[in-house]
Amino acid sequence: MAIPSDWNILDILRLSFTKKLSSYELVRIVSDFKSLNEMMESSHPIRNKVFGDDLFASGNHYYDESMKQIELAEKNNSKFVTIWDSEYPALLKSIAYPPPILYVKGTLQASDSIAIAIVGTRRPSTYGKLCAERFADYFALNNVVVVSGLAYGIDTIAHMTTVKGNGITYAVIASGIDKLSPSTSVANSDKIIETGGAIISEYKFGVSANLSSFPQRNRIIAGISKAVLIVESAAKGGSLITARIAFNEGRDVFAIPGNINNKTSDGTNDLIRAEAAKIALSPQQILQDLGFDKVEFESSKKAPVFSNKSAELLYSLLSYEPLHIDALLQKSELDISMLLVLLLELEFNGHIRQLPGKYYILNN
Repeated sequence: MAIPSDWNILDILRLSFTKKLSSYELVRIVSDFKSLNEMMESSHPIRNKVFGDDLFASGNHYYDESMKQIELAEKNNSKFVTIWDSEYPALLKSIAYPPPILYVKGTLQASDSIAIAIVGTRRPSTYGKLCAERFADYFALNNVVVVSGLAYGIDTIAHMTTVKGNGITYAVIASGIDKLSPSTSVANSDKIIETGGAIISEYKFGVSANLSSFPQRNRIIAGISKAVLIVESAAKGGSLITARIAFNEGRDVFAIPGNINNKTSDGTNDLIRAEAAKIALSPQQILQDLGFDKVEFESSKKAPVFSNKSAELLYSLLSYEPLHIDALLQKSELDISMLLVLLLELEFNGHIRQLPGKYYILNN
């Protein structure tokens, strides 16, 4: 499937600049008329709406602006994916207001690829970070596209964990592709593209993000995805907007239960209490709930091999709950110098991880 009849991206872009024309009306025009010229020569009421925009009627302004968009797409190694193109994500077409044009940098997978969104607070707890890593890593292992918004916190953790696991991730942003900021987001977007993922926006080149564009962006995150996972969120966190949109669009919504004394878990716990989200106890459970026939088990990773009994003891004392080095010293009864050597060895071999503040956990 491609752009219908004699339409082309230049004419569709010209229509997209028309201020009084909704996305729905733009899609209807392209679907109902063979070309822009046919629409312009018709007596259909929509013609008057388009020509009610003086800048369109003048013939040059929107043409020049559209040509500039095409030039900027080439300059930024990006492309336009319209709702009529086979690359356009299939699930996104089914939402109430799908964007007629996606601005894409990178590679979109097959339109029917399974995607799950992972979103949450910009200021996650250690627990939230570890959960986001665990779920993203597992989804990548099972060839699920991980979708998020490239914001600080849970979003970035989800993207970068997927990249590290050689998985595919989509970053849906609230600005034009050329207006990504800060520099860390630009660097992370490059990594996403290098590993086969994509940066997606409905905003034209040159458009900066504003407060209203984030909720708009969230409908695309939810729309692309078969399910949405909320990792951590305050009672009025932005990720709850994504959860509400996903729920209204008939998507599966999952939430990870959190510490009742931690404000960043108020939102997720409330979703579960209100039955607006299913409780997410493991990534395997989510895939099974979604009907996956075969899933790779987290336990399928090889059992660790230890250099000596002391290393094995130290490993046995750790779990997925962070433990401070002082507690390890006390429980293991090892000499501090030996403890440090063994911790370094276990970390080097990928068996454990050091967290800020001299805390240690098992590696996923």
